[in-house]
Amino acid sequence: MRLLKEVHNLMGNYHLKSGIYHYYRNEYTQAAEFLRKGLSDPKIVEADRRNAKYYLTLSLLDQAQRLRDAGQTEAGVEQLHAAAEISPTFPDIHYRLGRLLEELGRRDEAIAAYREATRCQADFLDAQVALAFCLLGQGKNEEAATGFRDAMDIKRRQIEPPFDKGMELLEQGEIDQASEMFHEVFRAIPQLANACLKKALDWLKSEEHERALSELDRALERNPKYTDLHNFRGVVLFELERVDEAIEAFRLSATLSPRYLVPRLNLAFSLVHVGEYRDAEAELELILEMDPEEPAALAKLSELQSGGKAQRRNGSRGTPR
Repeated sequence: MRLLKEVHNLMGNYHLKSGIYHYYRNEYTQAAEFLRKGLSDPKIVEADRRNAKYYLTLSLLDQAQRLRDAGQTEAGVEQLHAAAEISPTFPDIHYRLGRLLEELGRRDEAIAAYREATRCQADFLDAQVALAFCLLGQGKNEEAATGFRDAMDIKRRQIEPPFDKGMELLEQGEIDQASEMFHEVFRAIPQLANACLKKALDWLKSEEHERALSELDRALERNPKYTDLHNFRGVVLFELERVDEAIEAFRLSATLSPRYLVPRLNLAFSLVHVGEYRDAEAELELILEMDPEEPAALAKLSELQSGGKAQRRNGSRGTPR
């Protein structure tokens, strides 16, 4: 997930803000240094601590990929081990670690990493499939067979509910909604969506926003229910000054993940940007119900309620969710 720059500016911890700044400049070593300093600050509030751990984890993950791409796979493994110490329940760390360990021929360690990924997220299909193939490569055929059956069970659980819902909607004559369900079943390709997202993030970091938007649109064609994609799309649209569209993207992202604060923060700040202060206040109050210490939400809500914005619209763009 990514926050708007306006949200970054209201974060309470200097080291956190500096770490995020360097992270978005692809300066992962500097980012990690600042973020570790932030985490060691005894005065850091819990919301900033969570963000510091999140961005430190991302910095270590991206640094690991950079090292691997440069032919320094062992060093990449070290970065992933460090990331696992920070965020031990983040399944993608263990999955990526397994991939690098397989490249190094360390299959027993890779199997352990894949198992940990599936323990962290029971429905992590890619990790389950990688585990099964790795077991097969080690001659552990019975365990591999169990792994492939588990992967098939996950796949069925992913596609059967939207298929059944699509059939129900089709029988009711709700053609557009049915089409959306069938798209999720038959045309969603998460791996290709992730590849497009990676390209989009590279363009976003280079401030090539039109190119980033094009890649995000391609990604959404392949995985339309991916929460992060809608949030990133909102960030790009905001940078392109297409704020009304950004608001709708953030709103959709928040709808898909109601308890995740990042798209809600982006939505609230976008509403402030266009003068929809009452709706913005409602979103900020909802955020603070979920996290009473969220610094950016506290600061912005205080500004609005103290009359920091003299002109308030009475109209509404829609009911906050």
